Amino acid sequence: MKPTKIRKYVTSLVLSCAFSASVSNLSAQQPVDMNATRETKVLYQTINSRRAKGISLGHQDALAYGHGWYKVKGRSDMKDATGKYPAVIGWEIGDIELGKAYNLDSVYFDDMRQYIVETQKRGGITTLSWHANNIVSGKNAWDCAQDSVVRSVLPNGSHHQKYLQWLDRTATFLLSLKDSQGNFIPVVLRPYHEHTGSWFWWGAKQCTAQEYKDLWKMTVDYFQQKHGIHHLLYCYSPSETESESHFLERYPGDEYVDLVAFDCYVPGNGTPEDIEKYKVAMAKNIAIVTQVAHKLKKIPTIGETGFEGVKDSAYFTQVVYPLVKEKGLAWILFWRNAYEKDKQNHYYIPFKGHPAAGDLREFSRKSDVFQLK
Repeated sequence: MKPTKIRKYVTSLVLSCAFSASVSNLSAQQPVDMNATRETKVLYQTINSRRAKGISLGHQDALAYGHGWYKVKGRSDMKDATGKYPAVIGWEIGDIELGKAYNLDSVYFDDMRQYIVETQKRGGITTLSWHANNIVSGKNAWDCAQDSVVRSVLPNGSHHQKYLQWLDRTATFLLSLKDSQGNFIPVVLRPYHEHTGSWFWWGAKQCTAQEYKDLWKMTVDYFQQKHGIHHLLYCYSPSETESESHFLERYPGDEYVDLVAFDCYVPGNGTPEDIEKYKVAMAKNIAIVTQVAHKLKKIPTIGETGFEGVKDSAYFTQVVYPLVKEKGLAWILFWRNAYEKDKQNHYYIPFKGHPAAGDLREFSRKSDVFQLK
């Protein structure tokens, strides 16, 4: 065997062994909530068993709307392009805390509940993000001019009691997620995400590491102890980080986290140089999240990613797939395809007829990439 072939063989063997180890060390694990429902334990094991075989394909708001359409029963841009539904669907519950009937992207919570039921029937996984509003200013989550919002909602803070009311409203929605037998549908909650950045009121420049940890713990404890919520898996999801220590700087503790993730997007205008930067950032953060997951016995995944407008027709097979192949990641979630007329270029999955639709279809049909019929 030639030296180059030997090196390739050894490299492949090492990666394969690392992949097997990253999956096998979690096979006997359970959710961190000691009172987790049976269905939640099943979901945990399902996530683990699937990632042992490959990576699940996910899309934000996949059933509610897509490029140029809104609320068409049974439709999905991913299904239009590939013939199958995403295995993982993400939803946003921002504005639930205000008592609104619909979220910040105008998806009605009653509809969202039904979409979650449909996903569960298909054997899919639901993950929830929460862009909670700024309780101090009354503006949205991106209003991050202050460094006192987190402190104000913690115990003894000036907005603590009001924030508990926000948690109550959020809990009411979570407790409404039930199947036809009346069992709670387990979901993955990814709260206070991208906290290593500073574009949300819970960001790195807006609160101390301890304040962030306290916010996380308060939220989980309140859901479990006050409302008896035990059908959630909790996902810790910073934005891009530089090292394991940076990733774990605001980690609330093993007893509060089931999955670890990160968010990373193609930067700038999507030039070839931007795509190269994306490859570097993704490779670095996949290495970090999988290493952390292995050490802490957590499930690694990609919380959010994508290329706005999908300007590279080979993005999925030539950029994404080599990055995620055999990494032991549970899923990769691509961000939403906006339906709004003033956001025609805001989409992260190619729709039917798009130049990259064939590439997505080829990516989705790989033996280690999973979708649902």
